[in-house]
Amino acid sequence: MFEPFQKFMIGAASNYGVKTEVQAADICQKFRGLIPIIFPGREGVEEYIEAGHFKKGVFMVKVENMGWAQEVVIRKAKIIKEMNAKIGSEIIKNLRTELK
Repeated sequence: MFEPFQKFMIGAASNYGVKTEVQAADICQKFRGLIPIIFPGREGVEEYIEAGHFKKGVFMVKVENMGWAQEVVIRKAKIIKEMNAKIGSEIIKNLRTELK
């Protein structure tokens, strides 16, 4: 049976000491795919919200302005839940916003 390459990335990266970096990049990529689901009916929301970085259980989301920061904070629990479900583990413990 065929297995997607991404499934093996984290394991292979740990062999080379870059597991944390690959995992963070994977989390940011997954967030891009979730933006339309978390903000349904909002055209062009990707212009105002983007993945920042992930470190020590905290996922940073970059926002265009304080209005978008508030939108993200309102949906904080949903974002964490959806992201952890997509990743397959409870790795994201907190979410913060920062201005672009």
